[in-house]
Amino acid sequence: MIEVLKNVFYKVRLFFANLFEKDVVVKIGSLIAAIIIWFVISVTATPVIDIVLYKVPVTVSLDGTYAEANGYQAMSMSEESVTVYIKGERGNIGNLKSEDLVAVASAENVMYAMEYRLPLEITCITGKEFEVTKIEPANVSVDFDRIITKEVSVKPQLSGIKASEGYIMGDEEDIVIVPDTVNVTGPAEIVDSITDAAVVIDKSETLTGTTDFKSGSLSFYNNSTVIADENERLSADKSEFTVHVPVYERHTIALDFKITNAPESFDIDSFKQLLEMSVTELEVAVLSENFVDRDSLDIGTIDMREADIGKEFLFPTSDFLPEGYEDLNNVRFVTVSVPSTGLVRRPIHITNSSIQLVNTPAQYDFNIITSGVTPIFIGSEESMEQLTYIDVFAQVDMISINTEDGEGYKKLPVTFHIPSYNDIWCIGSDGVLSPRVTIDVKLKTENDSY
Repeated sequence: MIEVLKNVFYKVRLFFANLFEKDVVVKIGSLIAAIIIWFVISVTATPVIDIVLYKVPVTVSLDGTYAEANGYQAMSMSEESVTVYIKGERGNIGNLKSEDLVAVASAENVMYAMEYRLPLEITCITGKEFEVTKIEPANVSVDFDRIITKEVSVKPQLSGIKASEGYIMGDEEDIVIVPDTVNVTGPAEIVDSITDAAVVIDKSETLTGTTDFKSGSLSFYNNSTVIADENERLSADKSEFTVHVPVYERHTIALDFKITNAPESFDIDSFKQLLEMSVTELEVAVLSENFVDRDSLDIGTIDMREADIGKEFLFPTSDFLPEGYEDLNNVRFVTVSVPSTGLVRRPIHITNSSIQLVNTPAQYDFNIITSGVTPIFIGSEESMEQLTYIDVFAQVDMISINTEDGEGYKKLPVTFHIPSYNDIWCIGSDGVLSPRVTIDVKLKTENDSY
C-alpha cells in the first residue's frame, strides 16, 4: 500500500510540473481534473476517518424511569456540552456537525433527590452509524430533585412608593392584587418552605391618588425572609399582576349629636354645651371619591329620658363613621357625659287629676285608674328650688290608642312639660323611660252626648 501511494504522489507531482508549461486554459482545466483525481484517490486510499466534534449538547433522559414516575427532574448539570471523537467511513460521517449528535445521560439508576455522576451515550439524530472512540468528559454530574407545585398568596412589595403630604397610602390589607394567588413549581424542599409571594414594584413614585401598577416580578418568602438565590429554580404559572394601591385624603371632622324627647320649652343648645364630650373632632382618612364635605358628623342621639346626673353615653365610632372612613386617632368610642355637679335631681308626685288626656276619640269615655305618677326632674339648682307640681303639665296622648281593640284597660305613657323653665327635664323612673298610667276605656251609649 505504501508503495502504491508513493507512486500516486509521484505521478500527481509530475502532472502539476508539466501543467504549468502549457496554455492557461489547459492549465485551469488540468487543475480541476487534478483536484477530482486527488479526491478520488484520497477516498479510495483512506475510506475510514477519525473526526472530532466540539460542543455536542448534553441532555438527561427520564423516560420510563423511577425518577420520572416520582416527579424528579434534573436541576443542574456540570456540563452543558462535551467533545466527541468518532470514527467511521468518510462518506458516512464526513459532513457530520455537532448539532447532529446528542450526549444522553440516563437517569435509570436515580432513586433519590441528590447529585449523581452519570455516563454519557452518544446518539445521532440523523441516523448515521459510527464508532465513538472518546468523550471528553466521559461523565457529567447531575443534581436531581423532586418537583412539586404549591398555591401561595401574593402580597405587595412597594418599597419605593409613598404618599404625598396630606395623603395616606393604604395598608397592605387595603391593597388589592389581581390575581391574588400564584402556583409556584420547583424543588420540593424549597417550595414547601414558601409561605407567600410578593409582587415587586421596582420604582420610586409619590402618589396623590389611588394608582394601579402592573408588574411581573415575583419574590418568594418564608414568612418574612426572602428565599434568596433560589428564584432561578422556581417558576410561577402567572406572569403579570395588577396592584391596586388606594390613597386616602386626610380630613379633620367636627363631631355632634342630636337630642330627643326634650320638653317643648327646653333650651337644647344650652344643654348640649353643658354636656362633656370625650372627643369633639376626629382625624379621618377617606378616598376622595367617598368624601362628603360637611360641617359636622352626627355620632348619634341622646334621649333626655335617660339623661340622669353623671350619666355617660357611649358611641362606637364604627356605628357612625361613614363607609370608607378610617379613624386615624384610633378613638374607637366617643363618650358624652352629663355633669355630676351643678345639677339637682328631685321626684315630684303628679296626681291623676292633674294628668290631661289629649286627642281622645269622641265615641269613648276615659277614666284614669292610676292614682298618679312620680317622675324625676333634673335641672339647675336655682330652677329646681322653685319648681312645684303646679309648674308641670302632664299629658297622655290618646291618638296612639288602638280603638279596634274595643273597651278595656289601656296602659299609656305620660309626657311632661315645664313651660316656665327652659333648663329642667324629666327622666324615667321605676325602670321605664316614660311613666305609664292605666286608663279605663268605655264605649259611649246612645244616651251619652258626644
